[in-house]
Amino acid sequence: MSNFDLERTFLTNTSTKMGNKSLMIFLLLCMSNLLFAQQKKLILKIDSINNIKYEDKIENTTKSVKWFNEALLNSQKINYKKGIADSYANLGLVYYYQGKYDLNTDAMIKAARIYESLKMNSKLAQTWAEYGYQLKRKNMPLAIKYMLKAIKLSEKKNDKKSLCGMYDNYGVLKEMKGELDSALIFYNKSLKLKTELKDSFGMPYSINNIAGVKLMQNKTDEAKKYFDWAYNIRKSIKDVYGISESLNLYGNYYKKIGNLDLALQYYEQCAYWSMKNKFPLISQENQKQISEIYESKNDYKNALSAYKNYEFIKDSILNFDIRNRQAELDTEYDTEQKEKQILVQRAELAEKNLWILGGFFIALLASIIGFFVYNRQKQKTQQLQKENELKDALLVIETQNRLQEQRLRISRDLHDNIGSQLTFIISSIDNLKYGYSIENQKLVEKLNSISLFTKETISELRDTIWALNKDEISFEDLKIRISNFIDKAKIASSGIHFGFDCEGNFENIKLSSLQGINIYRIIQEAINNSLKHANPKEILVKVKQNGSEFLVTINDDGKGFDQNDENLGNGLNNLSKRAKELKGDVKIKSALGEGTRVVLTFKIE
Repeated sequence: MSNFDLERTFLTNTSTKMGNKSLMIFLLLCMSNLLFAQQKKLILKIDSINNIKYEDKIENTTKSVKWFNEALLNSQKINYKKGIADSYANLGLVYYYQGKYDLNTDAMIKAARIYESLKMNSKLAQTWAEYGYQLKRKNMPLAIKYMLKAIKLSEKKNDKKSLCGMYDNYGVLKEMKGELDSALIFYNKSLKLKTELKDSFGMPYSINNIAGVKLMQNKTDEAKKYFDWAYNIRKSIKDVYGISESLNLYGNYYKKIGNLDLALQYYEQCAYWSMKNKFPLISQENQKQISEIYESKNDYKNALSAYKNYEFIKDSILNFDIRNRQAELDTEYDTEQKEKQILVQRAELAEKNLWILGGFFIALLASIIGFFVYNRQKQKTQQLQKENELKDALLVIETQNRLQEQRLRISRDLHDNIGSQLTFIISSIDNLKYGYSIENQKLVEKLNSISLFTKETISELRDTIWALNKDEISFEDLKIRISNFIDKAKIASSGIHFGFDCEGNFENIKLSSLQGINIYRIIQEAINNSLKHANPKEILVKVKQNGSEFLVTINDDGKGFDQNDENLGNGLNNLSKRAKELKGDVKIKSALGEGTRVVLTFKIE
């Protein structure tokens, strides 16, 4: 071979090697750009999760823990330090609301250390401030220590917006310690900053904090001036929610100084304003305060009416929350389906790109393409298996959802249609009584009887909705329901002593909705029978657990009755039917002048 041929062969081989190297570099650059784009997209997703609203973070803590753990895991995969710190800070907040204080402490400390290493002093200050405020009921000295660290950092950066909240919260710590003068100093500092920032919505909160301290110091005239100041600001900026809160604070103020009539006027104004603007949480608290004032004035009729309004609003909030959670589940399902479609489209696009790229580099990348094809086929097989498993799981969930939807629809119809119609009947009767001069006393008594019966029917309807909305009822939930009924009976029946006692460990006891409502109805009917017929001075309810067996006794010291009286058969039959539905037994022991004892026994498997 000539020197020319050798040189040509060398150049050809060198050119081929250079071409292959260039192709490899080009491929690596493409992959690098793709990875960078994916990483950037993942960072945006992490930040969007960590920056959700405060109220959304604490609304459903179980879901929030899942979100923030996912953000933490993704941040750790790509070593995104800020994302790791933000995820820890959010997890600390959620763990605090869950009462998991060990996990709360660990997460907050980890977040603070990362912020400190990144020299993100604003984030570090916010973390120390949040953690300090969380410690207020567990370790006050430590709470003050971290709050002061946060304040110093923010003051150094002159972060006025953050300092507003920190000064207010530090004032709360001082108020809890009884250092009212110090609390006032920091409330005033916060107010001064908010005034500089022209934060009209935030100012009334600091002003009302100051008013509250003045009231605690018995400086009632000064407290009133501050309450007026906050109220006037809220009126000028048309802060509808703030106005409702201020009216309620006026009620608290006049209740504190002993002017119950004026307190009642403000509470009733607040009740009207809150109902008009649909603020159920304030309305609920407001009706409770009104009931307490009427009770202190010995006006038990209005006290009971206000208490029933309180219960009605509380039940309405419960039903609203249930509907919200159902809508939330539907939204999550729709989102999941859309994300699956996007993933499928992306997979198809990636497959097309691979085939196009394979056409250009078929010779060089034959082995690599073979590996990708094999790996992709394996992923498809795994994906099909997962999809089949998911379909089976979805069928089970769908069946459960249908049952729950039917329950919700029935309870919603009962609440919205029948409940509103019964309320309309009560309102109409009241309008008849007060709108017309009815001189026929028998007619007035009949109208009162119909009104009372309708109110009792609404109460019965609420109990039915309560049971219908649940797949299962914890014994603690049933216990609260029974206690509320007994409390109502106390208000309506003066001069009678009521007792309610539970003996045993009921923490892990779960009842079906049918079991729960039957137990509740038996107790309710036994107490009502005593109140109507026995003229007792004392009614005692006791629940005793012995393994899987339960014993419920209702005793009264009333006049008793003759058990051979045939007219009593229907009432006893109702109790017996409910006991049979519990697969249990009910026994009644009574004699004239010796009171009555109702004993229910049943088992929970």
